[in-house]
Amino acid sequence: MQQIQSAVVYDGLPISSGGAHGLGRTSVHDAFSSWRGFLESCTVTDDVSYYFHLPHTPELEPARKTVREIRKAFPAKGHRFPVPQDRIREALDLLASLEPLPTNPWGMAPVWLSADGAVRLKTPAGDIWPHQRPTAFGAFETPTGVSLGISRTSLHIEAKRSMGLRLSIPEATDDDLATLIPWLQDHLPFRLSPNHWTRWTLTKNGHTYRPHRLTP
Repeated sequence: MQQIQSAVVYDGLPISSGGAHGLGRTSVHDAFSSWRGFLESCTVTDDVSYYFHLPHTPELEPARKTVREIRKAFPAKGHRFPVPQDRIREALDLLASLEPLPTNPWGMAPVWLSADGAVRLKTPAGDIWPHQRPTAFGAFETPTGVSLGISRTSLHIEAKRSMGLRLSIPEATDDDLATLIPWLQDHLPFRLSPNHWTRWTLTKNGHTYRPHRLTP
């Protein structure tokens, strides 16, 4: 199969900046609605999962009562408490009832409600952007873990609210980006960074892809 020549990648924020875009002071339900609004306007969702989890939080353990409430409503599987899609509103209500969440000296909470999944981008006209499949790029993955041909997003609601976004846009030209990026921005609850765009182009020997930084 002939590989696609290029893809433009938006790689969100680095781990040093939390790995996700902060959503500011917003309610549990508003944070979720903003994220879902972006998905419904700009993407086709392929595989989104919802779950509570209790990440290791230095100097702070979740209250036993809180853990019991989560476990009763959403039984654990491994280290997560999966939330069926048709019960996400119930999960949001539960998290809201637990607020204000306790935090440690670094502002970290011991209880998170998260969502994560693969999406396919639409065009501003509402069509699905072509060639969004990893096989079109020989399953190439960038050093930071972005698979060309796959876009992903995440939402994390705890004491803070944040959204992760990794976009892979096959064969996007500069003219395409001039239209696409403002359209995406209009539907996002945070400001896209101009410093995290890269065009990955297939090498002449067809064995790998090379990066070129963009400032759209």
